[in-house]
Amino acid sequence: MLNFDSIRATAMQKVPYNWALIKNLLSPEASLELTASFPHEEFRLSEGEGYGYSWGKMLATSEDISLMLKSSDNRWRERMAQGRLTYDLRHLSKVWRQLIEGLWTDSYRKALAEMSGLELKDCLMDIGFRRYSSGQLHHPHTDEPNKVLTHLLFFNQQWSVDWGGCLRILKDSQPESAFQDILPLNDSSVAIARSDNSWHTVTPLTCPASEYRLALRVAFFRNDLISDFGQTQLAA
Repeated sequence: MLNFDSIRATAMQKVPYNWALIKNLLSPEASLELTASFPHEEFRLSEGEGYGYSWGKMLATSEDISLMLKSSDNRWRERMAQGRLTYDLRHLSKVWRQLIEGLWTDSYRKALAEMSGLELKDCLMDIGFRRYSSGQLHHPHTDEPNKVLTHLLFFNQQWSVDWGGCLRILKDSQPESAFQDILPLNDSSVAIARSDNSWHTVTPLTCPASEYRLALRVAFFRNDLISDFGQTQLAA
């Protein structure tokens, strides 16, 4: 289902930081089917100063979950306890199960690593659904320090530029410092290498109440059980 050649053919941009716009990762037919069966159950509202969106269950392989539960990042343990982190895909449609299983493959991870120049082999990966509605946004941010790479896939078949909701690549921390705006259309996905200046934002949505900005966020995190020398750290 995933066109890994589209990743391999994409060059990372170096300005204003390392990021890439990947086109046609999914076929139009697959994307249409994924949009039609995008899961809307069990979403929770996440909101605070300067941001607001709904997020669905987080998905990870059973192997990664076992490592996440040993990590110093307590959020994974909290999500597991809340039933918000799972390796069980039975709640998804067949086409979504196929996509998630494709994202869990070594081939996907290797293609992103080759494109980005980042070492992703030992990273922990979680996948999450994101849904924005009118009035929602996400303030400028660079992502968590332990994040290595984010890959955002979009699932809107149509989206007016007047509706906001763009992923905005920023030159600095100011929301007006736009370098490039990317509409959340199904033929586009964006990879962002995390750094201290990897500023990006989701512009305020002004879409009709019947419309949602639909996205899937794939995130790679450093495994803090691995030392700088690549050896597993043993508990004292």
